Amino acid sequence: MSDTKSKTIELSMYGVAEIMKWCVERNNGRVPGVDSNVFKKMREALDERPKVGDYYVLDNFYKTRKNFEFTQDEVVLVDRCLYDIPNFDGAQLPQIRYRFWPTQEEIAASAV
Repeated sequence: MSDTKSKTIELSMYGVAEIMKWCVERNNGRVPGVDSNVFKKMREALDERPKVGDYYVLDNFYKTRKNFEFTQDEVVLVDRCLYDIPNFDGAQLPQIRYRFWPTQEEIAASAV
């Protein structure tokens, strides 16, 4: 049974890029559920990235923050991608993958 309650989570574009990398690109379609609305909105937000620009322009883009509406199922999915899923490439997982994602406690506190 899925929980349809949504939670607004503010993410930097760095965080959105990490979520998309670990949930979509690195898992090569092996993780179901990454075609939901919030993933589409995150992809659209990343598509706003400046096509040309120096480091300063790109860094400012990635530091911008946006709010996204996650269902409880989507929150669990992102947690699973960033923390629980074994590395399909067999390489050591970098710690940065969850640096930009709030912990379950922070998410629960923001829902109150």
